[in-house]
Amino acid sequence: MSGRRVDFGPVNRTGWQFYGWWGIVLPAFLVIWVTNALTLAGLNVFDAKLLAELGVERGPLKFGDTIQLLVSGALAPVGGWLADRYGVRPVMVAGVLLLSGGLYGYSFVDSLADVYLMRVLTGAALAGAGLVICVTIVSRWFVAKRGLALGLMLSGTSLGNALIPQVNTALIAEHGWRDAFTIICLIPLLLLPVILFVIKEWPERVGMQAYGAEAARDGVDPKLLAGYEFGDALRSANFWLIGTAAFCTFYSILGLANNLFLHMSDLGFGPADAAKAYFPLFVMGLIGKIAAGAAADVLPRKAVFGGCLALMFAGAILLATLEPGLVMPALYLFGLGWGGNYTMLQGLVADVFGARSLGKILGGITVLDATGGALGPWITGALFDVTHSYRLGFGLIVVLIAVALAAILMVRLPERAAH
Repeated sequence: MSGRRVDFGPVNRTGWQFYGWWGIVLPAFLVIWVTNALTLAGLNVFDAKLLAELGVERGPLKFGDTIQLLVSGALAPVGGWLADRYGVRPVMVAGVLLLSGGLYGYSFVDSLADVYLMRVLTGAALAGAGLVICVTIVSRWFVAKRGLALGLMLSGTSLGNALIPQVNTALIAEHGWRDAFTIICLIPLLLLPVILFVIKEWPERVGMQAYGAEAARDGVDPKLLAGYEFGDALRSANFWLIGTAAFCTFYSILGLANNLFLHMSDLGFGPADAAKAYFPLFVMGLIGKIAAGAAADVLPRKAVFGGCLALMFAGAILLATLEPGLVMPALYLFGLGWGGNYTMLQGLVADVFGARSLGKILGGITVLDATGGALGPWITGALFDVTHSYRLGFGLIVVLIAVALAAILMVRLPERAAH
């Protein structure tokens, strides 16, 4: 019956029994685990095979990463608008199907043009079933504990990027790189039942309230509770400061991560060992996401954010030395800081602008972070082609992280979100 609400229990149910933890955070964790890992580190382990097959240099190949992120960023506002207007689930389904098709298409590539086309498809997939959509659905269900909820959900990106490269490397060794793509393209399809039958769009539509919504109404700006319109957000200094930090940090993590496999190969590691370098980077990222999310619920937000960026900065300095003995310590530091930064960025947008137009606002921020993420892999690879070293590319990452820290320190938080 039209308009009928499904009763999921008492509206004031809290703690771990709350449906948002198991019916929203966990499914979104699985979605972003698959979509992020299969388009980031999961694809990077194919780079050496593609370089040999296509006979190209690193810069042109990594430009495919740029195309993916530019497409994702350009379509993110569209995905956010569609999610706000029609719901998260149909947008997620479209994204998952595009990802499966793009990965299958990779098994037939014979030229850089083919690679670029597949990157267009995977970029569109991320706009539909990636960061913006997953943050949007989780933020709808949480007011209190939003930092922890986002941290737990976003840890899926770290776990996926730590494990999927090992799986894909094994599949390449066993079946060859083309047949490996025909296998991994099936993985996204496993998400469809979860999206269609577990995720619920809004807590109010199933007889519930967002976690902590009632308590949050006391002492909070009513505009913040309702949420900013996209135009109001776009005219605020906070939007552009957060966007600057997003641009710089996404450039940094993707500039590193998307060149890491080749960098480790340059240092003399074989394919299996080079793939293992993603493990400390993204496992520490997982820890950072959860720890920062929990800390942000009880400590000053800027202090948590600043600490995360300081860790990234220290790791980037160690990487820029190009000393083999410092690579692993650098990855531990960088990963821990990046994980926390990732959570803090998403949570900060929700805290500052509210939930009303969060999909569109996150989409706008994603245009900026995706632009940075798109340029990072390409410029880092191109600088290697020119200098035959990653020293300059990694040095630029150090500078950009410092810029991100300065931008975040200038953000003005709502009174409640500052603590």
